Amino acid sequence: AVITEDALQQPTLFSSDERLTKAASDANALLKADFNLKLADTVVAEVNADQIADWMRLQDDASVAIDSDLVAAWVQDIASECNTYQARRTFTRDDGKNVTVSGGVYGWIVDKSKLQETVMNGVNAAQTGDVPIPCEQEAGAFDGLHGRDWGKRYLDIDLAEQYARFYDETGALVWESPIVSGTPNGSHDTPTGVYWLNQKASPSKLKGTNLDGSKYESTVQYWMPFVGNVIGLHDADWQSSFGGSRYRDGAGSHGCVNLPPYKAAELYGIIQAGDVVVSHW
Repeated sequence: AVITEDALQQPTLFSSDERLTKAASDANALLKADFNLKLADTVVAEVNADQIADWMRLQDDASVAIDSDLVAAWVQDIASECNTYQARRTFTRDDGKNVTVSGGVYGWIVDKSKLQETVMNGVNAAQTGDVPIPCEQEAGAFDGLHGRDWGKRYLDIDLAEQYARFYDETGALVWESPIVSGTPNGSHDTPTGVYWLNQKASPSKLKGTNLDGSKYESTVQYWMPFVGNVIGLHDADWQSSFGGSRYRDGAGSHGCVNLPPYKAAELYGIIQAGDVVVSHW
C-alpha cells in the first residue's frame, strides 16, 4: 500500500493563528505570580514562574490554563511535608536533653482544598509576597515535619525523669517539680504526645475505676487537664514523696500527673488554657 499526503493528519493549529498570540500573552500574565507559602514564620514553599510553568497546559482550543490536577498533587505533597499532627518530633530541650515525642492532638493540619484554591487564585491574580497556608488546625511554629512545632512557652513532662518543667515566653525556666505519673501497666500509663492545656478548675472532683473494678472519687484543689478532661496535672496530698521510681513501685497514679500541693498551686497560677503540654519519655 502506498500512503499519500491525503492520508496524513493535517495540522489544525498554525504558527500564524492569533489564538497562539493570545495564549502566549495569557501565559506570561500567569507567570507573574511570585509568592511564598508560610506556616507561622517559616516559608515552606514558593509559587514562582518555574513552578507555574510546570502546571501550565495548552488546551485543545489553544487557550492556556493551569492544570488543577497537577496543583492538587503538589498541594498533597506540601500537606504531607507540613502536617505535624501526631507526627514524630525531635527537639533539644533547654537543658540539652534530646527528646523524641509522638502523638497527641496538637500540630499543623493543612486544609488542602483551601490551599489549592489559594494557589489557583494567587496565580490568576499575579499574587506576590507572603501568603499563610490555610489550615484546619494551627500550631505555634514550624521547623520541618519532625521538628518542634510549638513556641518557647510550654510545659515539659519528662516521664523518664519523673520531673516537670514550665518555660515562659522567653524560654526561661520559671517552674519545676518532681512528679508521680501513671502506673505503667497498660491501662493507667500517662499518655505521651503533644497537647494543649484544655482548661483549669479549682477545686475539681476526679472520678474513675481502679484495676480491681472498684470506683474511686477524689477532690483536688488544682486541676489542669490536657487529655480531654480525663488526664491532667493536679495536687496529690496523699503522696508521701515525688519523683524517682515511685510511679512504678506501687505509688503510680491512674494516668494523671501528681504534684506536691504547693507546686500544683504554683503551676496553676502560671499555666493557662491553650498552653502547650509535651509529655514524653
